Amino acid sequence: MIKINLTWFVNLFLGGTLIAQVNTYPQNYFNPPLEIPMYLSGTFGELRSNHFHSGIDIKTQGKEGLNVLATADGVVSRIKVSPYGFGKAIYIVHPNGFTTVYAHLQKFSDKIEEYIRKEQYRQQTFAIELFPSSSAFPVKQGEVIGYSGNTGGSGGPHLHFEIRDTRTEKIINPLLFGFDVKDDRTPDLYSLEVYNFSNGELTGTQSLRLLETSPGVYRLAGNDVIEVSGKPAFGLQAFDRLNGANNKNGVYHIQMRIKGEPHYSFKMETFAFHETRFINSHIDYGQRVCCRKNINKLYIEPGNRLSTYQDAKPMRLPELQSDSIYDVKIEVSDVAGNVSELVFNIKHSGHQLRDIESATPLLPVFKHNQSNFFKEAKIELILPENALYRDVYFEYRELEPCSSCLSAIHQVGAEEIPVHRYYTLRIKPHSIYEGDYSKLAIASLVDRKIVDYEGGTYENGYVTTRTRQFGQFAVVADTLPPVIKPLNFSNKGNVSSLSSLKIKVTDDFSGVDEYTPTVDGNWVLMEYDAKNDLLILDTSILDIVSGEHTLKLRVKDEKDNISSTAYTLKW
Repeated sequence: MIKINLTWFVNLFLGGTLIAQVNTYPQNYFNPPLEIPMYLSGTFGELRSNHFHSGIDIKTQGKEGLNVLATADGVVSRIKVSPYGFGKAIYIVHPNGFTTVYAHLQKFSDKIEEYIRKEQYRQQTFAIELFPSSSAFPVKQGEVIGYSGNTGGSGGPHLHFEIRDTRTEKIINPLLFGFDVKDDRTPDLYSLEVYNFSNGELTGTQSLRLLETSPGVYRLAGNDVIEVSGKPAFGLQAFDRLNGANNKNGVYHIQMRIKGEPHYSFKMETFAFHETRFINSHIDYGQRVCCRKNINKLYIEPGNRLSTYQDAKPMRLPELQSDSIYDVKIEVSDVAGNVSELVFNIKHSGHQLRDIESATPLLPVFKHNQSNFFKEAKIELILPENALYRDVYFEYRELEPCSSCLSAIHQVGAEEIPVHRYYTLRIKPHSIYEGDYSKLAIASLVDRKIVDYEGGTYENGYVTTRTRQFGQFAVVADTLPPVIKPLNFSNKGNVSSLSSLKIKVTDDFSGVDEYTPTVDGNWVLMEYDAKNDLLILDTSILDIVSGEHTLKLRVKDEKDNISSTAYTLKW
């Protein structure tokens, strides 16, 4: 039993403040969370879809079921089970002011598993989030708290591990805490993007290939002098690799100097969860949309409030004198101190670009620092303040409907422009629609093909939803119920030898919203593996006698389409 004393609570609530002030982290306080060497498949701050990676991903040798250990003494403060995201995750508060997080677990330790299962049955739900009292689950360093797995949004067996400031809940790079992760490899630099700006507007880009002339030393392939005609900015595609793994991980620190003066600095030491979507301004979002490339932009847009920049000044673009040559040095480093560098020169050609305003179509301008409203006969949208990272020209077109569309396809803005905050989108369905209006929703499309469900409700002649992207949208109807298909058993079958019953549950559009499983009329726990569309009933947890029993399953999608089925099974 761990004794929680006054000093523990003082450290808990004041520790985070001291940490934030001095930026020092305890070394060797936390032990590794696994009993095998730490090889990483993902690093802190790695560039992911719409978010920065909030921890490190530790390889588990391609297996599930490895012991996951408490990295230090503490108490379990939070337990979460979800078919999405972290899957099964456990949070431990430590007396030094930090919280550790262990995610994608296969299962918890026996005492925690028993506690969770009791609450799941009491609330009759698989997905659950609990905050046990500080005396419920004290843990010692090295104690088994669960087993590694592949639950939630995980793409393969691994342990996602985080360290947070308990007071502020800001996430901190775990590699700053002295874990033994072998890394003597310099970051890999792939390409340099050159952006030309005139009157604050982007007028052109070019991508330049890089060559590594010696370990960690890069130059441009070809002429090392880049001629520009406006104000230049740069972007860099870079990755970090660690010993024992070839995964392309995120980099820790990027800094750029022009004529020896600091011009840009980005360090992935810590950030808050509410900042994570600023990644779409940090990267070249257009390159991500078109080509699935992650380019770190080495300049900051006006609406980008990410805290990982040092001496941050929006749109800090160099003023170049005609025919003068300026040396540029970009350094990329990892937490272990390995550094790669790229050196080149830039020169202003002296040529003046034509006036950007005269070349721009007559389009409305959406301001990033104010709300914006757009209305046509069949569509309305309202963007709140700070929904955009910069002022943009707003494009709109009405396209012909697709075969399953119940409205025209509306091209709303350009897909290459990221949107930070939810905005309201309202679209009128065809007046000839005579179906159930409660089944109407808005879909997003790519090249006129439906790719995602945006949701929505019908009211006052419009289907209204909220979204955080530009692109093609149309009204559709979701009238088909989910499909239920047993995988390893059939009706009237003998299942006494099966350790689990598996049922495939799919929905053609809005997605599974609720499911209710019962055996002989009593609710039973079925795990939902959303990424594989699976419901799994662990038969070992059932208190059931031999003989025939009835398994019933009711599944509802987000538009209240319902499927129900029943199986008579022999145990």
